[in-house]
Amino acid sequence: MGRNVTSIVKFNNDRSQVAQAVELAGGLSDLRPGSRVLLKPNLVMWDSFYPYPKFGVVTSSLVVEEMVKLLAEYGCSEIVIGEGSIVDKGLGSDTKTAFAGLGYHTLRDRYGVKLVDFNDGPFERVEFDGFALDVASPALQTDFLINLPVLKTHGSTKVSLGLKNLKGCLHTRSKMYCHHREKPLDDFVSQLADAVKPSLTVIDGIYTLERGPVVNGRAYRSDIVVASCNPFAADAIGAQLLGYHPDEVSHIRQFGDRHDISLADVDTVGEEVGKLARPLAWDWPWLPDNSGPEAFARQGISGIHYPKYDNTICSGCSYLNNYLLITLMGAYARMPFNGMEFLGGKTCVSQGGFSKTFLFGKCAMQLNRDNPMIREAVPIPGCPPGQKQILATLNSQRIPADDAAYFAYRTSLAKRYQGDPAFCEAHFQIE
Repeated sequence: MGRNVTSIVKFNNDRSQVAQAVELAGGLSDLRPGSRVLLKPNLVMWDSFYPYPKFGVVTSSLVVEEMVKLLAEYGCSEIVIGEGSIVDKGLGSDTKTAFAGLGYHTLRDRYGVKLVDFNDGPFERVEFDGFALDVASPALQTDFLINLPVLKTHGSTKVSLGLKNLKGCLHTRSKMYCHHREKPLDDFVSQLADAVKPSLTVIDGIYTLERGPVVNGRAYRSDIVVASCNPFAADAIGAQLLGYHPDEVSHIRQFGDRHDISLADVDTVGEEVGKLARPLAWDWPWLPDNSGPEAFARQGISGIHYPKYDNTICSGCSYLNNYLLITLMGAYARMPFNGMEFLGGKTCVSQGGFSKTFLFGKCAMQLNRDNPMIREAVPIPGCPPGQKQILATLNSQRIPADDAAYFAYRTSLAKRYQGDPAFCEAHFQIE
């Protein structure tokens, strides 16, 4: 079977269909029973404090468990699950908490699986084309890496599939470095699989996520499992299932060009892409004058300038950026704004004309440190700033912000799925 073959299997609550997808793709044909195997799920974040719908956000425990069972039956005795989730004390987010919340300790006890938090190191310095990154050693030293991404779109890279999932193997500093002022994020992502080489990619599309990668996106029940030994082939088909030609996704196109492979070289078995594809949006709409998200206009919010984030804002700040936006919307109901601007990331420079300029995070603070156009700079320090720091800074400027609006917002997100039998929490638990 050719290495470009990609299987597409319709999931209908038969757990064996994960193994079926792998078998159709010849996914374990190069695996030797005594090999060291590493599973890399997508556990981008966890949340211990707010309502947390996991659908489409993290790889389902069902898919991880079925892969572990398949490997155990195959005779693999050294199985590792490794990830480097966002660390945020204010959310109770870290890799070990995610492992526990998804039931991986049962896999450890039942199958002898080793759980590895990439954030703990060690790391190895890897030279790429024009840059270097620190990569978790277990991801480089394994004999057989199985990449387990989720089928979702992404606000910075259009899609987050196998190639993007490998970013979780990087040291936090290297993850931040990928959000560079001069080199697009997609350029970094396109090269990760040249060092962290997946032997098999299995895309968990039981749930898909629109405008991911985290909980503020909208999840759908899609019941799709995709498998391929070729990382380009898996992502090319995954992109199509989300409504995008792989050439529209810069990091997929760049990887294909570098390895001389295109969509025309990919063979599919199983279901037809066209019958399962569901086009999903990836970007959040902003007002035409770039003064804020469209939600500002719907709520009649004025007197504030909140230009759209770009790819230089890293994952931690991106997530807390949403917290800041929701908190400001809640505060506006009690006090109209009066000529304030909020800047974040590595490229937003104040052009002046505002009474106060809030600088969100270390990068915005450094970039605008000596900006003569700013009348009064209000730093929101941190890398990224935590929720307590955000609230304290807003309150110090007499903006009546509290956590109530964000908690209500997160509650509303969770209620989207409550009572709908299509969204099953058991998929994120171990049998």
